Amino acid sequence: MSGGHLVPNISVALLLGSSTSASYEMLIHIKNAFLGIGGRLGATAFLATAAVAKYQNVRFVGKKLRRGLYKSGHGLSSIVVTMVLYHALGSFLTIFLRESSDDAGAADPVRSSSVVGLLGALFLKDPTAVLALYGGSFVGMSLPSRLMHGNAPGKPKPGKLQNALPLFGSFAAAGAIAGLIHAVTIHSGYWNGGWGGKAGLCAFAGCWVYRGIGNAIEIAKQKGAAN
Repeated sequence: MSGGHLVPNISVALLLGSSTSASYEMLIHIKNAFLGIGGRLGATAFLATAAVAKYQNVRFVGKKLRRGLYKSGHGLSSIVVTMVLYHALGSFLTIFLRESSDDAGAADPVRSSSVVGLLGALFLKDPTAVLALYGGSFVGMSLPSRLMHGNAPGKPKPGKLQNALPLFGSFAAAGAIAGLIHAVTIHSGYWNGGWGGKAGLCAFAGCWVYRGIGNAIEIAKQKGAAN
């Protein structure tokens, strides 16, 4: 998904592909890092893209948008609104498809994300909305127990009931956070113009921010109960 300024020829394309494979092997295949957190594959692709960009002396910061995130009298920018809403929708649709389908293929996170992304590409006219919906689907690939409760695989916590409303609400909220992060990077001029892995990185960051907020709330409740 990188633009021509990053991949000007076949040689660079091969270099980027090899770097992405190496990043995946080291972080995912061997160490299986961040299991259950949506966007981790995109984040590895982003690291490889950033390394290749550095090798080619391509700047990662471009021109900032003249329109700010928020303007008095005009409210939030259309980019912020589109990114937040469609990221939340993409995350919700992906986890909904995974949880509601009886078909093993549709319940698979990768396939569910692909279905949501394809539907967006076919039926949405706004390119920003298409990107946001697909980026949100990466959040929807998260493991529910990991996103909602920080229950990392292999490190179980006391069981918690998982109802539909908290489940879908958690994924939509994490998707909205990812969308806000993505909108901030666009307005600030970071990694624009086609930067491979950026949507996945924003989804990955959104999941961690959501989990961080959840942990902070839990700590506050524990302190309140102790007092």
